[in-house]
Amino acid sequence: MKIDLICNDGSPIGVTPDLIYTRGVGGAELSMMSLMKVLASRGHGVRVFNDPSGGPKFFDKVHYLHRTAFVQEEPRDVLIIFRSPNRMVSSRSGAERLLWWSCDQFTIGDYRILAGMVDYVICISAHHKAFFNHHYGIPNKRIGVIDLGVSIEDYDEQIVERIPGRLIYCSIPDRGLDQLRAAWPQIKSIAPHASIAITADYTLWGGSANNSRFRLAWAGLPDVHFLGNIPRRELIKHQLAADVHAYPCIYDELFCISAAECQVSGALPVTSSAGALRTTNELGIIVPGDPRASHWQKAFAVRLGDLITTERKFLEKRREIMTFGARKRFDWNVIAEQWEKVFEGESI
Repeated sequence: MKIDLICNDGSPIGVTPDLIYTRGVGGAELSMMSLMKVLASRGHGVRVFNDPSGGPKFFDKVHYLHRTAFVQEEPRDVLIIFRSPNRMVSSRSGAERLLWWSCDQFTIGDYRILAGMVDYVICISAHHKAFFNHHYGIPNKRIGVIDLGVSIEDYDEQIVERIPGRLIYCSIPDRGLDQLRAAWPQIKSIAPHASIAITADYTLWGGSANNSRFRLAWAGLPDVHFLGNIPRRELIKHQLAADVHAYPCIYDELFCISAAECQVSGALPVTSSAGALRTTNELGIIVPGDPRASHWQKAFAVRLGDLITTERKFLEKRREIMTFGARKRFDWNVIAEQWEKVFEGESI
């Protein structure tokens, strides 16, 4: 099957797979390139139009091209418009199946017009789908939900000893790091051996880190490793070493790749119920309520502290069940099978 994917100005322009293990990329970008790689490995002819720096490139049988090379009426089995409306696609563009893969509530352009033009819309969670139903009036029969995936093989490349009491925070700082800082003294009072690795910042998108305020808030505290953005293989090492993924999220997550990754790695996510975490973190632990409230931060600290002290047997059993289930759910090959159903005209 001939599959083309085209990005807009507000999408991952210039991003190619060689950046995944060097500078790093955002979750949507990682997901797009991972799915294209797996589809190509399954025998499909895959092209991505997103202006790769230095000209056209091949990665894992996927051809990355400049958008000026996109010919609208060229015959193709499937055309995927990624993330936002695209000025270069104003008709079916020679596609037997025209799809929109969204990773956002909104970005640029008119979502209602795009939804009316395509055959089917792919959202990344039930929460995302409900938002589209309500805000853009897209009926259920024209929207499906497919998870984002995790490259399981990345987590099988390294053998890492787990560190008892190690927590990891691996999301953008302003999505919950202040709330974790507020809970940290109580976590340490319950579990004095607790330590934490803090990763990720805005350099994932090629900008400045924008985390100085957060670094200052944690500066000088014992057992705190404030790492910022680190190479992907190093991030995976820290996820594999962690007991718990601590994420008091205040952001309206539409999926949360870090929660999926940590389930695969065995770092049990303990999160708020914000956005799609209620479904993405189905195998972890959810503390309901508002993470900005002091009573919530206390409950969160107690849950974390108990898990890494008195509830260690429960934690280890839960980890075993979680990693098995997560590796089945978030495997890109399982997810590619769902996409192939959509390519054939099925609704999901």
